[in-house]
Amino acid sequence: MHPEVAFISDLLLNISHMENQEKISSLLREHTGWQNKISNFKTELNGLNDELGNSLLKIAPRDVPAHAEHFQNQFILQKEVLDILRHDLKQYENLLEANLEKPGKNPDIEIESERNRLKERLSDFGRIFDELRSEYIGFTRESLVIS
Repeated sequence: MHPEVAFISDLLLNISHMENQEKISSLLREHTGWQNKISNFKTELNGLNDELGNSLLKIAPRDVPAHAEHFQNQFILQKEVLDILRHDLKQYENLLEANLEKPGKNPDIEIESERNRLKERLSDFGRIFDELRSEYIGFTRESLVIS
């Protein structure tokens, strides 16, 4: 191979490697943001569950609204969903890091597909969580008014 052709080939390979590194680094930053969202959701779920528990302690057992158990169960369920999502995000992080260490290990289409799937799941969780929070706030205003 002619030296100039080899030089250009190496240069293009280095540029491609740098672009891949930048792309993966950007995806890892996005991933960190998703992890923070999950942590915030979990913290808020714990707070809502604690608030519900504290409110119920102030009410005689016979006066506890039946709907309170629904929220306790939903908070537990949503924590489990977050744990599964957090695990899947860790697998995605491993996929990204493997491609950072060895570019091209997984096809871009596979990485993008997993990214889109996780992004949609996180968005769906956020929507469901917002609905649950609103329903819970309405419940506390109507049912847990303590004189």
